[in-house]
Amino acid sequence: MFLKNQKFYGRRKGRRISSKNLKLLEGYSNKFYLHEDQICKLVPYEYNKNILEIGFGNGDNLVNMSLNKPNDLFIGCDAYYNGCVKLLKNIADKNIKNIKIWPDDIHLIIKKFKKNFFDLILILQPDPWPKKKHKKRRLIQQKFLDDLNQILKFEGKLIISTDHHVMKSWVLEHLHVRKDFLWIKNRFYYTNIKPKWIFNTKYSNKALENNKVVNWFFFKKK
Repeated sequence: MFLKNQKFYGRRKGRRISSKNLKLLEGYSNKFYLHEDQICKLVPYEYNKNILEIGFGNGDNLVNMSLNKPNDLFIGCDAYYNGCVKLLKNIADKNIKNIKIWPDDIHLIIKKFKKNFFDLILILQPDPWPKKKHKKRRLIQQKFLDDLNQILKFEGKLIISTDHHVMKSWVLEHLHVRKDFLWIKNRFYYTNIKPKWIFNTKYSNKALENNKVVNWFFFKKK
């Protein structure tokens, strides 16, 4: 499922996967992995809402949302193999039926979704790639925002969080110049308030434990 020729920045694999989890992967991947030829066949209004999380890590937030909203469709994209396996294990253990996983780079499939498909897109704690020489590796780029605009419904939401000052400035810089995304501000405290329905992930908890502020940005497609 992973495309080796695609240029991707970041980890693909972590610790060795146990034989038990490998068997789980074999049994569940065909059912819950999203294949390229299936994307164009997704029906926009089969579920109440369609939600995309890009870079789901271990999948904690996806699992929490899917259990609370069983009539919504959740699609998670992450190229980290170990995280995909952990998410599959949670899906199996909790008998979840409304999650689909793309276990690779989002850029490979983003143009394959139907226009105006998603009600909500989440990008939580993206890799900041803080060095200037690595800024082209950051997920948030103008071309990528063009693609998000195409697949997001009118007045659909884009939520981005980060605890890194470089990524905070980068998000504001790239979204500020857009005419197609409205920045939803809640007075002075707009950057610090996490929606209650979003689960605190491993990376969010780590940031909070180190007394870092997790900044939250909310945008609406015009």
